[in-house]
Amino acid sequence: MGFQQINIDLIAGMLDETEDNWKACVAKAIEMAPDSITVYQMEVPYNTTIYKRMKEEGKLAAPVADWDTKRRWTDYAYNELAKNGYTVTSAYTAVKDSSKVTFEYRDQLWAGADLLSVGVASFGHIGGTHYQNHHDFDPYVEQLGNGDLPVYRALTPGDDERLIREFILQLKLGSVSLQYFTDKFGTNPAERFAEPLQRIADWGFLTIEGDRVNINREGLLQVDRLLHEFFLPEHRNARYA
Repeated sequence: MGFQQINIDLIAGMLDETEDNWKACVAKAIEMAPDSITVYQMEVPYNTTIYKRMKEEGKLAAPVADWDTKRRWTDYAYNELAKNGYTVTSAYTAVKDSSKVTFEYRDQLWAGADLLSVGVASFGHIGGTHYQNHHDFDPYVEQLGNGDLPVYRALTPGDDERLIREFILQLKLGSVSLQYFTDKFGTNPAERFAEPLQRIADWGFLTIEGDRVNINREGLLQVDRLLHEFFLPEHRNARYA
C-alpha cells in the first residue's frame, strides 16, 4: 500500500465564526495531528447563495468576518502550527514533515501542468488552455446531460500571459527563483515585473535576495490581493464568479 497523506482544511471567517471557536478549531486540528493542514480565508463568490441573499437584502458586505480579522485568524493558526512542529510551505499550507509531505498537484499545476476541472465554476488547464466550467448549477448539469463538456469560458494565453500566470501562482509559495523563469520563458521577471515588485517591496511585503523573490508572512496573508499588481490592465477588474 502506498503512502496516504492526511490533510485537514480550516476556513477562517465562516458564517457566525467567533474568536473562541476559531481557536478551538485550530487546537482540535493540531490535536488530530494530520500530515498537513490547509488554511483558507472565507470568500463569497458571485454565484453563491450567500451573495444572492446579500443582493436581495441590499447589503454591500458579506455576513462573514472582515479581511483584517480573517488574516489575523490565519496568522494565529500558522503560529500555533509552528509551535507544534509544522512548517508553513505556502500561503495556504502547513506540513508536519516537509521531507515526506508534498502537494504534487499544486506544485505541478503552478508549474504549467494540466488539470481537469470537475464541478460547478471550477477552473482547469489542459494543453496550454485555461478554462472555467459553468458557474451556475442548471446549465452545468444540462450540458453534462447532453453529453457535452460544461465549459463556460476558455483562454489560450500567449507567452507573456503564461509567464504572468506561472509567476504569480508560484509567488504563493513565498519564494521563487528568478533563474527558473528566465530559463523557461527567456524573460527575467525582475525586469519584466520591475514596477509591481518594487511597489510591493515598498509596502514592506517583498524582498529580492540574489536569485530569490521572497514574500514575508504579512504578505502571504494577503497574497491574493497583492498579485493583482501583476495582472494585465484588461484583467484587473474581471470577476471570476
